[in-house]
Amino acid sequence: MSVADTAQRPPAPVADPGPDVVAAGARAVLAVAVDVALGLAPLLVVPLLGATRLAGGWAWTIAVALVLAAAAVLLLDLTRTGRSPGRRLLRVRTVAAATQLPPTVAELLRREVHNADLSAGRDPLRLVPRGTTPLQPAVWEGWQQSLVAGTGGWLLVIDGGEPVALTGSTLVGRDPTNAAGQQHALVAVPDLTRSISRVHALLEPADDCVWLTDSGTTNGTRAASASASGGTVIERWLRPGERVPVRDGGIVHLGDRELRITRSTHPGA
Repeated sequence: MSVADTAQRPPAPVADPGPDVVAAGARAVLAVAVDVALGLAPLLVVPLLGATRLAGGWAWTIAVALVLAAAAVLLLDLTRTGRSPGRRLLRVRTVAAATQLPPTVAELLRREVHNADLSAGRDPLRLVPRGTTPLQPAVWEGWQQSLVAGTGGWLLVIDGGEPVALTGSTLVGRDPTNAAGQQHALVAVPDLTRSISRVHALLEPADDCVWLTDSGTTNGTRAASASASGGTVIERWLRPGERVPVRDGGIVHLGDRELRITRSTHPGA
């Protein structure tokens, strides 16, 4: 796998979800119907409250307040995860058309979303490196070009998912970009909780370790790695701009996400 395999998605008004993401179609409509039914379910309390001595006006006030609260919970769930009770039941995920991440309220109102059928295709939030997109330089002032040559013998495994080969210096973050003239490989990590910075860390593969540098992020970077002798595991928070070695089997925490650094079984890959 070459450096281009971890390249960023091409800048475009609408992100390509990929051919393995299947549109939900009618399942998305049914999921919305289920959510609407759940949101209106609190209205069923009106007859029950009417059977008490509570005034009719108060019964409707309470019911409407419950409906609004249910709608707020459903909307919060949808904008943070792209899911809702109806979508979970029917295995549908809704993402923004422009980013393939959970949509904002504005994107929902403008209907700038994709509905993916998880029972028939890939989850659009699942990280899949693509090897056909060339590296695209962009403006971000924070890194100097790495002088460490990649060995091709290291893998980056995100939350136990598919491994990504580290064949050169690599920027990792929510939506990483290169500074003009730089050619770091780029790995975008889907982040439902927005705990990862846009450019969170720099990884530089070397002979006996992968060097990790924090970019001065809001939520910080934490690394756990064996010592140089291979004995005690040392876990620490990195200071902004601090550069530390991470050895085989080491764990890196970027916000709420966990990355494992491992040796490749095919060093020449």
